[in-house]
Amino acid sequence: MNIAEYIRLNYGGSSTWFVDEVRQSHHVSRVGRVLDNKNYLEGVHSVLNREDLTFKGQTYEVSKMVLNIAKSIILFHNSYLLGKRVSLSGSEGLVKEMDRVFRMGRFHNQNYKILDKVNKYGDAYEYIYIDGGKIKGKLINPEDGFPVYSDGGEYIAFIEYWADMLSNIEQYIVYYPDRVEKYSNEGGFLKLIAEYNNATGLPIHYKNGENEYDGCYGKSILEDIKPIISKIEFLLNKMDDSIYTLSLNPMPVAIGQKLDNSVNADAVGYVLNLDDGDFKYAACNLDSASIKLLYDSLMQQLMMTACVPAHIFGQNNVSNVSEVSLQMLYQNLDNKARDMEVYIREGFEDRFDMIIKAMQMQGKKVGIDEYVDVEFNYNRPVNNSELLEQMERQYGMGAISRKTIIEKSEITNNVSVELERIEQEGSSSGGNVDGKVDDGVVE
Repeated sequence: MNIAEYIRLNYGGSSTWFVDEVRQSHHVSRVGRVLDNKNYLEGVHSVLNREDLTFKGQTYEVSKMVLNIAKSIILFHNSYLLGKRVSLSGSEGLVKEMDRVFRMGRFHNQNYKILDKVNKYGDAYEYIYIDGGKIKGKLINPEDGFPVYSDGGEYIAFIEYWADMLSNIEQYIVYYPDRVEKYSNEGGFLKLIAEYNNATGLPIHYKNGENEYDGCYGKSILEDIKPIISKIEFLLNKMDDSIYTLSLNPMPVAIGQKLDNSVNADAVGYVLNLDDGDFKYAACNLDSASIKLLYDSLMQQLMMTACVPAHIFGQNNVSNVSEVSLQMLYQNLDNKARDMEVYIREGFEDRFDMIIKAMQMQGKKVGIDEYVDVEFNYNRPVNNSELLEQMERQYGMGAISRKTIIEKSEITNNVSVELERIEQEGSSSGGNVDGKVDDGVVE
């Protein structure tokens, strides 16, 4: 099904079909979740709704402590998968040209922003275009993006919509496979204000595979961890109130005959003997062991659900671990990253196709057999000495190339530039890459 048929079947061929499309219930609920997650990341948590206590006209403000653990978890996932720049591989000529496009269009920085939005909101959108000879990518906010899918799950159009609540002005940018149309209701009625050719295609829809109900859209990490964090916040705030009111502020109770004489407030060690009476502090003994057990269990469930190693948040102590031990500690996180990599790679492959199309429009020739691929470099702590020894043994056996060693090196940022430098050093040293002068003697 193409977009023209979709409009005819669902909106009777209306030219302003996009106005009704963005108001469909599934779009409204999805955008609502995005805005809820934005508010949550800004610190608007359910714990702030705890009611204060009022007694004899006085208000006691209960604890409303907000934990920003979710931000740290998302930051950790972002940094783990794309904290280090991806490496481009494939046909040498195309990789070199694609590396230039990435550098000029700042796509490496945009990769991180895309992953950040996918982790926070489940979806991200990027439109590839040409600006002054440069190939660039425009990021579209998740709450402004409305991808249009047919009943069969085919991606057929895209709508970018936002509204100014103060002026009540609405704007629509409708992306068709062959053109882009811009509409605005400024002036009191909706009208077409601009139209462009769409040379690269529809905006790329990046998403994860967490949504079990609808494969066309992703699901935020926050949806899984917010309930656990809310429970931890509730426990800590109740504990804070209990410690302050029951432990730090006990009420003294005197039973028996009232004494008119007072004791010097600066004195220490006095003992009061009350006639047929008693004296004590009325305080509550908290079952700290049970509270600690509940807190530790909640933190463990949070780390498991978030797929984050427990020692990152100080739950375990780690020191002097080997490469194998590090792999075991990060196994759950690796599984999460590999799953995310599959879906992010799909978006990157669509981006490569669009960039190649834009390059061909600029007159650059790309062979039918030329290709480009992406290699993710996980930001995992590694034992560099063990890794170096392994690569050295493999290189000596002829089982690994020099280029692969450079790609896996922690101190190499640009593989292509490093290979060029090695080639230049080899040329200046008599053609020997190892830097040894070739004296013409054959061993």
